[in-house]
Amino acid sequence: MLDVHCPVHGRTVLLPHSRIRDLCNTDRGIVLEVECYDGARITLVTGRAARPA
Repeated sequence: MLDVHCPVHGRTVLLPHSRIRDLCNTDRGIVLEVECYDGARITLVTGRAARPA
């Protein structure tokens, strides 16, 4: 499960791993795109190399 802030819900929601739509390892960190139950696409940057965009 992933906890992410959904801008449509206006709060944190729990999403299963099956809601992951894209996963890419980049120079700025691991970029993860998930889709909320309401259809909102949420992009997260994580990992050791993560830094603010």
